[in-house]
Amino acid sequence: MSYAIGSRIKEMRTNHRISQEQMAEVLNTTRQRYSRLENGQVDISFVLIKKIADYLGVSIAEITSAEQEDKELVTFFREKNTGEDIVNSVAKIEEILRVFHAHEKMYYQMKARDVYVD
Repeated sequence: MSYAIGSRIKEMRTNHRISQEQMAEVLNTTRQRYSRLENGQVDISFVLIKKIADYLGVSIAEITSAEQEDKELVTFFREKNTGEDIVNSVAKIEEILRVFHAHEKMYYQMKARDVYVD
């Protein structure tokens, strides 16, 4: 199961102020297994998604649409398998931010210079 669907289920559950224990009972499973479901560590069947949607009073599409949405940065990092992958990704992001910052500084310097030229 993807982390995005599990994350969506967790968000909806907490918005409804329902505990993991209550959800586990509804799904006839343990709280530990339910927790792994929310963290994307175990697969979830359509039947379970339907039970969750019915219990929360939402449509199945509201839960499964999370899979189709663009991944947020947090989701991207949580789906990584190793610490090395995360370190490499963070290094790449830091490099991109440094380049962006340098371009931003250059832009403002040129803009200030253009003001004095006119």
